Amino acid sequence: MVRRIIVLLGTLFFLAGLTWALPLHAAFSSDDGTADGIKLKELADTDLGGIHTSTIPEASASKQNSKSTSEMEEKVVLHSSYNRMLSTINATYNNSVTAATYDNTSPDGAVYIGPGTQTSGYITTEGESRWFLTYVDSPLKLTALMNPGAAVDYDLSLYKLDEATGTLNRVSYSQRGSGQYEQLSHVAGPGYYFVLVQSYVGSDTVNPFTLYLGVSDTYDANEPDDNPWFAKNQGSTTFSSRQNIDNFLDEDWTKISLPRSAPVRLLLNNTSAYGVYRLDLYDGNLGSLGYLDQNTQGQVQLPAGDYYIRVWAPSSFDLTTPYTLSVSYQAADVARVSINNITTDGGVQGFIDYGYGDKWRIKNNITISGRAFDASGNPVANAPVTAALRVTINQQIFQASTTTDSLGYFSVSLNNLTPAAGNYSYYNNGLSIHYFDIIPIVFFSGDKQVTANINSLYHFAYQIRA
Repeated sequence: MVRRIIVLLGTLFFLAGLTWALPLHAAFSSDDGTADGIKLKELADTDLGGIHTSTIPEASASKQNSKSTSEMEEKVVLHSSYNRMLSTINATYNNSVTAATYDNTSPDGAVYIGPGTQTSGYITTEGESRWFLTYVDSPLKLTALMNPGAAVDYDLSLYKLDEATGTLNRVSYSQRGSGQYEQLSHVAGPGYYFVLVQSYVGSDTVNPFTLYLGVSDTYDANEPDDNPWFAKNQGSTTFSSRQNIDNFLDEDWTKISLPRSAPVRLLLNNTSAYGVYRLDLYDGNLGSLGYLDQNTQGQVQLPAGDYYIRVWAPSSFDLTTPYTLSVSYQAADVARVSINNITTDGGVQGFIDYGYGDKWRIKNNITISGRAFDASGNPVANAPVTAALRVTINQQIFQASTTTDSLGYFSVSLNNLTPAAGNYSYYNNGLSIHYFDIIPIVFFSGDKQVTANINSLYHFAYQIRA
């Protein structure tokens, strides 16, 4: 696919005696896993890295609509002695000892685990529960991660204690498939919280599960959204969401719903010099459809149905710099663009004739405005458009991408162009001599070159007074 782009550009600039390669990203499609910048494959254990050791299997989808029974209820009532238990938690429990040491199969025997610490335990029989207790002293985002340690299916729930009634009210949960990590988050007010690890299928007395609790004092407005059950539901509307990864476990899940088959365009933009993020796409059964690296744009044709998007940090995160997730739905392919204006700095803006036909004159920084159309002449909304030009000095390539609005209009800027060499000259009515280059410009939508009403520019270098 990349080779096809190079051939197209090489043909376009044959008269100049040079070829050039434009590093565009190929379409985000299920039948192409080779394009630069976009990697499409089933997620394997090695892809996820870090603490997330495996992908979500399709088998877990059946659990979305059939919640666990037994202790995994909306409300649980503590034993009448719970006040005495809560008053002694710090003296009674030690996180350095595994949960298996204690009889924590009910909330009355919950093992204390402090925020920012990890404990472990065993499930000895299918359906058994292990309870843990923590305390939050100020408004924070509380995150819990449980790794089962074996090919068993354990679920995770979080309850908040109503101290007036002794009732535990469930505020979050995670219910994935066999062998999968469970993760949840909750924007927690001060109080006592109980964490439940419960066997849905299987048990293991050799390989312990591990449970980690973390807190974040800074988080975005979409939290909690650390798993698909609490995903932000964006429906079928084009959106751009600005969020941040607030801890090394944080996952941001988004749900989209397509009433009919459509091309879906995805963009994960991250300006941070420290955080490295990735977008994962799942179908409605939580089956992997592939992933997209940060600062890349892709497209995938999806049938009607529900889909989930996960943004996370495989290696590093930056709490202070938000990323932007953009999702749009394109109705048709772009066949051509019409450029109606190009602005520039240096006092040389205009559409003029230097003796080689009318062309836009530019200098160092330019903004290109136009509109995209399909093969039938209809404007194309929510479509990617890339403008690329090549300057004369060092044959350097400059490119920038954008997305059309709901009416097909777009505006894209290319900045800090290398100065022109001044290989051409124009005698300006006896007043001055203008020196300039004639440079090529092309347009793409996705990886496909589209036709345009312009194909070259006057790149202004300098003038000499006559």
